Amino acid sequence: MNIAQIWMENDWVVKILIIALGIVMVMVFEKLYSYFSLYKTLKKLDEIKSLDEIDSIKDAHVRKTLQEIRDFDSNSETLFHSFVNVKIDMYEQYAMKYITTIGLIAVLSPMLGLIGTFIGVWHVFEGISDISLSDPSVIAKGIKEVLIDTMSGLIVAVISMIFYKGFEYVSTKNVSAFEEKIYRLIREKDAKKS
Repeated sequence: MNIAQIWMENDWVVKILIIALGIVMVMVFEKLYSYFSLYKTLKKLDEIKSLDEIDSIKDAHVRKTLQEIRDFDSNSETLFHSFVNVKIDMYEQYAMKYITTIGLIAVLSPMLGLIGTFIGVWHVFEGISDISLSDPSVIAKGIKEVLIDTMSGLIVAVISMIFYKGFEYVSTKNVSAFEEKIYRLIREKDAKKS
């Protein structure tokens, strides 16, 4: 059975869940690409010895963040460190892009499957009231709908939750690595001033 058959044979709940899974998979591929790109950027940051060398970084968001830190003009060390923390928080929001949406789909998919379950049970009861148990195929069709909707919701939820938790972990590690590299470059900048 392929996706086209599943699409044609099932109700709107399964169709919405298929679309949600497609959205999750697009976000997964984007995140994998961004992690690969960030890995190369973090390796490049290891080679850089000062904030003056950041023009060779290809990742525009990382380069802009480092340029703003480099160009920050204040004599207050407290204000400077607050600014750096804000920039790191903004980078964390950038790193978490799409992850919250994947988590939301992971949480809502079983609920949508449950709505499909209620609709399927409703159809079973309608069939029983119309034909009064004389045709078991009507009941079987409703039970099939119940099972497919429930399983579809759970499948999408499990896949989404695995990616959500995995990406959340990797993003947290990447933000910590980026923060460490920023502070290393700042220490080297301060050492040059002394």
